[in-house]
Amino acid sequence: RDHRDLHLSLRRQRQMCIRDSYSSSEITVHQLNELKQDDKKIQIIDVREDTERDHAHIKGTIHMKLSEIAKRYTELDKKKNIFVMCHTGTRSQAVCKWLKAQGYNHCVNVLGGIDAWAALIDRNIRRY
Repeated sequence: RDHRDLHLSLRRQRQMCIRDSYSSSEITVHQLNELKQDDKKIQIIDVREDTERDHAHIKGTIHMKLSEIAKRYTELDKKKNIFVMCHTGTRSQAVCKWLKAQGYNHCVNVLGGIDAWAALIDRNIRRY
């Protein structure tokens, strides 16, 4: 019983730490991976081009190319966090800034993008 209580307590602590990431404007791939495991309906937007996504992508992400954001951003749930990724984090940072200007205040840039994810989380994803 004590072991189970400790496990639940540690899980609650982890969720509190993860929740803190929500209010941040940036998140690491490790933090995002934990969130993705806890919430299968998480909004992760991939803003890379088709050719880049053909090389590598994370299952369950929403593909919304940088050139399409201005036309398609209303498809996103404004009330939920929106995690934005690209190859290394530069384009996604610009998209987050733009989305926040449109009133999407829960936008979070994924530091290091798909490259960091492939290097640190899923080595089956091809780096390019």
